[in-house]
Amino acid sequence: MSETDLVLRLLMAVACGGLIGIERERGDRPAGFRTYIMVALGAALFTALSLIAFPDADAARVAAQVVVGIGFLGAGVIVVYGGTHVVGITTAATMWATAAVGMAAGAGYYITSLYCTGIILAVLIALPWVEKKVISRFRSRKLFFTICSSPRPGLVEEVEATLAQYGIAYELLRYHQCKEEPRECSILLQANIAARIDVLEVMDNLYQIYGVSSVSFEE
Repeated sequence: MSETDLVLRLLMAVACGGLIGIERERGDRPAGFRTYIMVALGAALFTALSLIAFPDADAARVAAQVVVGIGFLGAGVIVVYGGTHVVGITTAATMWATAAVGMAAGAGYYITSLYCTGIILAVLIALPWVEKKVISRFRSRKLFFTICSSPRPGLVEEVEATLAQYGIAYELLRYHQCKEEPRECSILLQANIAARIDVLEVMDNLYQIYGVSSVSFEE
C-alpha cells in the first residue's frame, strides 16, 4: 500500500466521521464534530497500520483492541441522573459505530464505509421522528398522584371514575384522613399514563371533583 492510498483511506474516514459529527453537533450532543472525526481517523489509522506496518502479525488483534478501546471513550458520555434516567447511550453507540466506519475506510472498503455512514445518519435523523409519532404512542409513564380534599363519602369512587374515563390503570396506595381541624384527607395513587394522554387535562378533571383542594404528581 502506497502512502497516497493510505492518505485517501484516512481522508475517507475523516469525511465519514465529519458527516456523522455534524449531525450530532446539530443536536447539541456531548460528542460533536471534532470528536467523531478523531474517532473515525484513529480507527482508520490503527486498522491501516495493522495491515501494512506489521505484516507478520495478526491484524485482527489491533482491530479487536480498537473495538474494546472505543468502549471506554463511549462510557464517558453516558450519564445517569436521578437514579433512573440514563442519557448518552445513543451517543456512545454512535461513536462505536463510527469507529467501525473508520476501520472499514482504513481497510480500503470505501463503498462500505459510505453506505454505513448513510445508514447511521438515517438512523439518527429519521428514526427519532418514528419514535415520536409511532413508538411513543405505546409507551407509558408511571406517575404518583397526590389528591387533597375534604373527606366525604364517594370521593375515592369519583377519583377512580375520572381515571377510568381515560383508560388509566391505577393502584390506590394510601388514603389518609386527618381527624383534627381543618379536616382533610389525602389520596395517593400510582397510575400508568399512556403518552397520548394529556396529564394536565387529567389533573384538571381531578381538580373539578367536589371538595378537592389540590392535585399534584411526580414520577
